[in-house]
Amino acid sequence: MKKILIDAGRSSRGWSRIGSFFRCPQLFAYQNRLNKDLIPASALTRGSMGHVIQAHQHAIWGARTPSGVWVDETWYDDPTVFLDPEDAVQMWCDTNGGHEHLERMIETFHQYMNKYPECPGDVVAVEYPVTAVLGTKDHEWGLWVVHPEDQHFNRRAAYAKAVDGSKIYPSPLNVPGHPDCGAAIVLTRRLDLVIRDLGGKIFIWDHKHQARVSVNGSVDGYAVDGGFAAFRIMGRQLYGSSFGGVALNLIQTQSPFKIARPMVPATPHRDKHFADMLWRAEHNLARLDVELPSHWDWPKVQHEASCIGRYGSCPAIKMCFYGEAATN
Repeated sequence: MKKILIDAGRSSRGWSRIGSFFRCPQLFAYQNRLNKDLIPASALTRGSMGHVIQAHQHAIWGARTPSGVWVDETWYDDPTVFLDPEDAVQMWCDTNGGHEHLERMIETFHQYMNKYPECPGDVVAVEYPVTAVLGTKDHEWGLWVVHPEDQHFNRRAAYAKAVDGSKIYPSPLNVPGHPDCGAAIVLTRRLDLVIRDLGGKIFIWDHKHQARVSVNGSVDGYAVDGGFAAFRIMGRQLYGSSFGGVALNLIQTQSPFKIARPMVPATPHRDKHFADMLWRAEHNLARLDVELPSHWDWPKVQHEASCIGRYGSCPAIKMCFYGEAATN
């Protein structure tokens, strides 16, 4: 029997896409219109490898239980169908590269298992895809989770099925001349891990593999990140009153291999108008696509605190200085 390698990649229209536009329209254009690779490949690769390892370990734990586990879009109750975590990351590297990081990431996994040899609760889902659409449901406008049966719905359809079985009537993009004009505005997220604790509360966990884990510095940073607002909005709709919030699984990839599992603080004010902000951002993005076909001329944040942040200069800063000449 051929064993399964879990897809732990990014979702199709995830927060990393529109989130970079919120950060800086010009940075978005460099990355998504000019296809410039601005994030260090080594950090991205190690993060991807870590996600594969964690996905396989938790899928195996979940499939051993009587309730089984959802992995991607399929339910499993047989742990033997999955590759072991170390075999899985080896196979991932055979396809995607990253063999130079294998020893480091496998050692990180061993250190993780030494500290947490048992599952933190019942695994409900691993690498679970969620689609949400901006529109009206039960006469209320907002960001609504689409039923798993309908998450690949036609974005030009009149309605989509919601998780509670009701109808979502999308509010389509309204930017004449844009290829997506008239299509529903969707946000997709892939839930790394969904756990049910002993009290029956359900938590969405997000794995973060970092060279240095700093809990105080990470928690507020992730709390303000819109992707975590989306997690909370989706979690409340998927799991109702059982939803307990969003947790981080911070894993350090070098000695002393620190691990932390803090909760992400709630941001109720921001969450309340998150859908409005997403609506405006998607329309602003589409208007730039139509009005400024020269992607080098997109709006730039031009602020010291954004362009020279706590992690150093924006990786695209020289492009903003010199334009195309910076790439020659």
